[in-house]
Amino acid sequence: MTSDGGSGGKRRQTGRERSAEVRRQQAAAERRRKQMVIGGVVAAVVVLAVLIGVLVQHNTSKSNQAARNAYGAGQPFTAPTGVSANPATQADPGGIVYGKPDAKVAVEVDEDVRCPYCKIAEGLFGGINKEYADAGKIKVQYHLVDLIDRVGGGQGSLVGGATLACAADVGQAQFIAFHDLLFKNQPDEKNDTYGNVDNVLNLASQVPGLRSAAFDDCARSGKYAPWIKANYDYLSKKLGGSVGTPDIYIDGTQFYLKDPATVPAAQQQADYRAALDAAIAKQG
Repeated sequence: MTSDGGSGGKRRQTGRERSAEVRRQQAAAERRRKQMVIGGVVAAVVVLAVLIGVLVQHNTSKSNQAARNAYGAGQPFTAPTGVSANPATQADPGGIVYGKPDAKVAVEVDEDVRCPYCKIAEGLFGGINKEYADAGKIKVQYHLVDLIDRVGGGQGSLVGGATLACAADVGQAQFIAFHDLLFKNQPDEKNDTYGNVDNVLNLASQVPGLRSAAFDDCARSGKYAPWIKANYDYLSKKLGGSVGTPDIYIDGTQFYLKDPATVPAAQQQADYRAALDAAIAKQG
């Protein structure tokens, strides 16, 4: 036994206890050192991961831009068969016409095959446009643009739009069937599925009478890529640089798509029919 040095004093540690305490302090110091090292490594890994992510995103963006620039590179400006402008130029590329060219009422539709709001508009008004056009009451002029590519990256607007334009060379029936199919199967706008021409051609295979060697060559070569870009420039100039899709004009008067969450689809469709009927009546 050891003396406590007096009844009220603090007990002195034995040599063994002092050695054990030194070892505990050394072990605690070593744990702190290891934690600091591990923490530093984790921080370095996080920083490295962020840097890698930035580099991958940058390289992916550069790769996407290179692919977009390559699609249709060297192709001269030319418009699909039967566009509204005659002659079609880069300043006035015209829209692909569905319906009788001599119909008195013209409906202009500016859209992007990747644009989710364009899909909503097509769901609401596309069937009405086809109904009125098939009855000879209106003609619809489709101006296809590459807005989503320019804003969010990728090339699906350009590849999908240019391939759709190739369908106009085959016929109105094939064009409108392929047009509706592209919007029905539209991927999320962050997914550049339509940037792969094979994906777009696979969809085209579902349209009877559309696929052929000439059609496929038109799609793969990007024959109408300059026309798509010219339509974007046309729309940009028309809107003072603030491009948005969809834009719908009935004989030059804009008809606005409203939020389906606040204005029911049936009401919007009724309003659209009323606007078409008023334009038709005005033309006599």
